[in-house]
Amino acid sequence: MTYTPDIARPVRLPRRSRQGVVMGLDPWQLVFLALAGLIVLVAVNRFGPVGLLWTAPLYLGFGVTALTSIHGVSTPKMAGLWLMKQVRHLGGATRQAYRPERTQLAATLNLPGTRASIQLWEVDEVAAVYNPHDRSVSVIAELEVQGFLMHDVTERYDLAEQFDRVLGPLTQRPGIKRVTLQERTLPTTIRAAREHYDTVRILRDLDPDSPVAKNYDEVMDRSERFEVAHRNYITFTLDLVTLGAQLKSLGGGREAILALAALESANLADALSAAKITVRRWLTARDVAALGRLAFDPEFAATVQNRPDELTGVDPVGIGPMFLEEPRGRNSIVVTDSGVHTTMWVHEWPRADAPVGFLSPIVFARHPHTGEAITHIFSIVLTPVPVAKALKRIREEKKVWRGNEKLRAKRSADGSAADAADWKALEQQEQEIANGHGEFRYGGYLTISAPDEEQLNQAIAGMRNALSRAGMEAQTLYCQQAEALMVNALPIGLGMK
Repeated sequence: MTYTPDIARPVRLPRRSRQGVVMGLDPWQLVFLALAGLIVLVAVNRFGPVGLLWTAPLYLGFGVTALTSIHGVSTPKMAGLWLMKQVRHLGGATRQAYRPERTQLAATLNLPGTRASIQLWEVDEVAAVYNPHDRSVSVIAELEVQGFLMHDVTERYDLAEQFDRVLGPLTQRPGIKRVTLQERTLPTTIRAAREHYDTVRILRDLDPDSPVAKNYDEVMDRSERFEVAHRNYITFTLDLVTLGAQLKSLGGGREAILALAALESANLADALSAAKITVRRWLTARDVAALGRLAFDPEFAATVQNRPDELTGVDPVGIGPMFLEEPRGRNSIVVTDSGVHTTMWVHEWPRADAPVGFLSPIVFARHPHTGEAITHIFSIVLTPVPVAKALKRIREEKKVWRGNEKLRAKRSADGSAADAADWKALEQQEQEIANGHGEFRYGGYLTISAPDEEQLNQAIAGMRNALSRAGMEAQTLYCQQAEALMVNALPIGLGMK
């Protein structure tokens, strides 16, 4: 008997449970409901029925707040985020301007907050990003994925299947902290086309003042603003605490971390190569700094991209923003050197079956008015989950589901189709783990950038259209924009809680 793979098999992403802690309520909402109940209890015991009238504004306020939402986020949680931002405003933590004269530790980065202690090292022309806070080290590779959507269905399926074989075993390996897949779209230059034209013109002795030459120059000038670059990266983050024994065998200290980073980058390159995925290059320290610089200062892109090969990239001292501010009263944006940014969290993935390559509308999203490509960074952060933890999570979520079902039965309330889908998804996940598949906790983050707020609003509208075509929904991370931008703009294996 031969097995023929179903090349039309769609992508199926695990459903995100909506059961909450109890009856779909998150911990913030439960705290507010508990406070409302406590106020009622104290008022009745202390003042009797009259106490219910006196304290009505309090317990009704807490109760109504617990059961409402703002921008898709529970009101108690949004209130906490807003208060945290006001505290940051009072402490001057929402605005930062880089001071070149300030003393800085060698190898550390110009980044806001505690990320300033992150260190950028290099071994064998491969950047190793060391994070002392969670004791991790990351290596970054740029992948060669040109023309994926131009392949036929069979080839696309084969590439996706091969890549799955790279990611799947990572859940079985200790020490893999995080894997980040990232796609970046930004304006670029047509320097290569101009250089080729100049070479041909010289070789063929063409007259630069001829009508044909002038017309070609004009065509290149007009096409410059429509030129965009799509780059894909994979960031591999190792947990140095889990790999402590291996580090000790390598001698310990910085040299051991660098040796481990070099070893794991070679292993990952071999795995990708076996899966027919080409690593275009491993990023050096200057390459990593250039990605950060271009994210914070999009107007600087042409300068970086037009540098000769021997001067490629940016010095690591320039990786961070020279200026960063979360404006007061505008909770959905963050302003940096020459850009305004909004970062969203993808909270709804395709509910229906989606084909391989379903993210293409996001990659090629356009402004609805100008038709220009939208500058954006789209990241999928994958955290491997050991089999034992994955099965434990499923058991706990099943217990919550059954508890909610009993509460609904006591209220004579019927379950919804969404509740039934949650149970079905848990059963499917348990079966897939039993069949040998690994599990990842995953999150998607999308940063949209523009020169000013007006163009940013247009870009967001265009991107929301693209998200809807892909069957996805994204939620703006209100009051968390600076944090979210740091996670998404820097390809150094950061995660967001």
